[in-house]
Amino acid sequence: MKHILIKLMLMGQLFLYFSVGFAQSNLKVSGKVVDAEGNSLPGSTIDLIHEKTNKKWNFIADNDGLFTLSPLTEGESYSIFGHHVGYAADSVKHFVASATSKNTILIRLKTNAKTIDEVVVVGYGVQKKVNLTGAVSAVSGADLNNRPAGQTSSALQGMASGVTVTQRSGKPGADGGDIRIRGIGTLGNANPLVLIDGIEGSMNNIDPNVVENISILKDAASASIYGSRAANGVILVTTKRGNSEKVAIAYNNYFGWQSASNMPKIVNALDHMLLTNEAYTNVGASPLYPEDIIKTYQTQGNGSSDEYPNTDWQKESLQGNGFQHSHFLTVNAGTNNVKMLTSVGYFDQQGLTLNSSFKRYTIRNNVDVKFSEKLAMKFDFQYVNPIITSPSAGIEELFQWMSSIPANQTFRNANGTWGLGWNGNNPVSAAADGGIATNKNPFGSINASLIYRPKEWLTAEVNYAPKYATQVNKNFRKAVQSYFPDGTASFSVPVRTALTQYNSQELFNNMRATLTFNKDFGQHQVRWLVGGAREDYKIDYIQGFRDTYVLPDYEVLNAGSALNQSATGSASEWALQSLFSRINYVFKDRYLLELNARYDGSSRFAKGNRYGFFPSASAGWRFSQEEFLSSIKGWLNEGKIRASWGKLGNQNIGTYPSVATLNLGSSTLGNGIVNTAALNDMSNPDITWESTEEKNIGLDLTLFNRWTFTADLYNRKTSDILLLLDIPLIIGLNKPYQNAGVVENKGWEMSVGYKNDPAQAFRYNFTFNLSDVKNKVLDMRGVNQTGLTVNREGHPINSIFGYVSEGYFQSADEIKTHATQFGTLAPGDLKYKDQNGDNVINESDKTIIGSTIPRYTYSLNSNFSYKGIDFSFLLQGVGKADGYLYGAGIQPFTTTGAIGGTIREDNKDRWTPDHTNAKYPRLAFGQNNNQQASQFWMKNASYLRLKNVQLGYTFRGQSLKSIGVSRLRLFVNGSNLFSIDKFWDGYDVEAPIGYGNFYPQVKVYSFGLDVTL
Repeated sequence: MKHILIKLMLMGQLFLYFSVGFAQSNLKVSGKVVDAEGNSLPGSTIDLIHEKTNKKWNFIADNDGLFTLSPLTEGESYSIFGHHVGYAADSVKHFVASATSKNTILIRLKTNAKTIDEVVVVGYGVQKKVNLTGAVSAVSGADLNNRPAGQTSSALQGMASGVTVTQRSGKPGADGGDIRIRGIGTLGNANPLVLIDGIEGSMNNIDPNVVENISILKDAASASIYGSRAANGVILVTTKRGNSEKVAIAYNNYFGWQSASNMPKIVNALDHMLLTNEAYTNVGASPLYPEDIIKTYQTQGNGSSDEYPNTDWQKESLQGNGFQHSHFLTVNAGTNNVKMLTSVGYFDQQGLTLNSSFKRYTIRNNVDVKFSEKLAMKFDFQYVNPIITSPSAGIEELFQWMSSIPANQTFRNANGTWGLGWNGNNPVSAAADGGIATNKNPFGSINASLIYRPKEWLTAEVNYAPKYATQVNKNFRKAVQSYFPDGTASFSVPVRTALTQYNSQELFNNMRATLTFNKDFGQHQVRWLVGGAREDYKIDYIQGFRDTYVLPDYEVLNAGSALNQSATGSASEWALQSLFSRINYVFKDRYLLELNARYDGSSRFAKGNRYGFFPSASAGWRFSQEEFLSSIKGWLNEGKIRASWGKLGNQNIGTYPSVATLNLGSSTLGNGIVNTAALNDMSNPDITWESTEEKNIGLDLTLFNRWTFTADLYNRKTSDILLLLDIPLIIGLNKPYQNAGVVENKGWEMSVGYKNDPAQAFRYNFTFNLSDVKNKVLDMRGVNQTGLTVNREGHPINSIFGYVSEGYFQSADEIKTHATQFGTLAPGDLKYKDQNGDNVINESDKTIIGSTIPRYTYSLNSNFSYKGIDFSFLLQGVGKADGYLYGAGIQPFTTTGAIGGTIREDNKDRWTPDHTNAKYPRLAFGQNNNQQASQFWMKNASYLRLKNVQLGYTFRGQSLKSIGVSRLRLFVNGSNLFSIDKFWDGYDVEAPIGYGNFYPQVKVYSFGLDVTL
């Protein structure tokens, strides 16, 4: 019997072998991937899975959406999945190939409701874009990645209407953008709230490669769910998550070189001396430089020597290579129940000066676990270590010196020793040998959520997200000895080598629980969110100082002298607890209503003022869904009117401004040191939130399936802004802050987009954004600030304050008949307007002469592609803004910070008796009339800038698959290539206030690749 069974088994195996052998195993399946309207979807991905063995093959559709699957075995069962970015995956299951049939299939993909185009991330959830009733802008991570940027905030520039991003510097690690949403609504901290996967953070602490999308909540209705922290708008950053059931590896990089986009042109040594002599002569003094020295320089020409130096300070100071590169590796893997996305990134940006750089190391792991149909978990871990290195003298000081020290001062002697510079201040030696300042700010965070769905319409979620950060700042300033050409020692700057070190530890806890009810009742859709949150924060820090380092190679505090040491330290903490709720109601897919409320309690305020209530309401009407408009549905695809009102708060007004605090310290008394405690500031226990109320009306249109149009009109008023109001001097304490100020922002914004037929081989799209905001201070309780930038009633925040200039004095008689001005006047000096008619020019004649807040912000973002070629560019600009430069940055022979000023090339166009219509006033050394704050030194700060342009090519096909690569893209990129503006030559228009000591914007030329395995 046993032998019979064995024979039967062998015969069965032979039968299976021959049956398989006779089945055809080289069958092909042809197909096409299209959208819901029948348009082909080029580049779609098709997965072929053998249902018995689970073996998987991958294919890519061509430019017409066509694909061929092979080889298939006759009679075997397969599952075929179609994928395309922006569409939900679709499948054909249990497909059996046959030798007698055509074996053709059609995969029709529907728009994915979870894509950035259809679903928008909002507070504590997502909403369909068509159902939004608030003012929300969405930016995709793909658009951000088109711009190689070290700081994610700067990549947001020009990407959304109503959002102004100003990049004031190109300094490594500090080249992020100042983000303002719908203007500036407070006199204090105007930064928006940034939440990364629901947790407060900084956009500059995440690599742009990890960003899936960004939502910007601009009006009070959309932002009020965040209550006391949302007065300046809210930015929601969503990171990428795992979405693959196989292992997919992606790597991208770029390599680039930076160069200063704009630097002032400084005169050479000979011109400096000739013009200095002219400036001395014009004020009745003898020429500073004798004729024989001038003749020697004329004979020497463009050369330079120890005795007769002719230094190009900018050239010698900007010795950094400006090289930057980025590398980012992503592993996307998972199963049906566990999905993971692990990212590792490295960014290195070298500066324009020696010993200046920014490096960032990034590790992020996002995990999604599905325990059952009802229970799931998200667990995210992130570690980021940013390191900024710069010369210890300070980048700003170096840029001031290199544009202020005259060319007839030497930077290095022929024997290799450091030259005098300006009294020992030498940007070249300071960058090379003056020591290094490092700022290390590593942090790690966990974001863990447990999601429970007992019913399909009910979701409960609890979240815990701690973040721990440390900061170590070390500034080791080495003394640099300068020498005369004969080898004699001269200045030592600084006098002694010194170390200042700062260490801090920060712990931020965030706990949140939400319950979401989401159910349809016939034509009624109801979504109700309730939740609670608690946040707390604590920081401990200490700072130490020592100088006189005999062994300067040992950069630790103990290596310095104890004779002049100091140590300080402190700690602070705060907590915020909140309840919040949101109700969304939709009737017949056309009538929309949303109600939000948040109740916040902050430890920053005294009892009785700790809690605030922040409500909002918004409504919308999708008129395109009405039956009486059905006849125009052919061209009106979507039309919606929105209206909203809301109230927001701002708790970022200091940690405990309502509490009387003692200033602790120490001082000498007799022959000893005693501890002291002093009450210097008067407290105000009645301080409470700054309160913002905003109204908004908006219109959304989609026309001809190609055009999109969004417009909003808004009015936002912030009250109870903190001001320092006068108190009786007899109290003997500094004045306290009081809730008193009022600021208003009125404006409108619009966005127009177009996208051609995606079925075409040549595809293109563009988005044009335009915003207008009028900022006005309504109430300062009579406080009239003085200075270059002021806040005054009836004018924008940070307005420019100075004299109205009326041209030049052209004769001595004109000076005699004009109001008395400053110093000794002569023809060619600036003339100021006597505003009050008292015949004396003084502070009473100053007035608001300009605004630093741009009135208009605009951008054009365009993308083109043909087959594998893609091209994109971004134009961005602002209109109706003013900037101001003063001091050694712009005014001839002016000293700033004890640095002797020289003169710029365009300063040569100065007033003389033979040239009365000059660009600049007469040269006058030591006079202060022409250096007063006035309209003359103010310039139009409007600009149009080509922020980015990129050209790429994507390789696909079987040749790549043979080496295990599914996609390869190469690209070249240029950033900040040119700017059209009317600002001062040599200075960047985006950093418009100061004396020119800022690190310039940089042009970046880069190339790189994206590869997916």
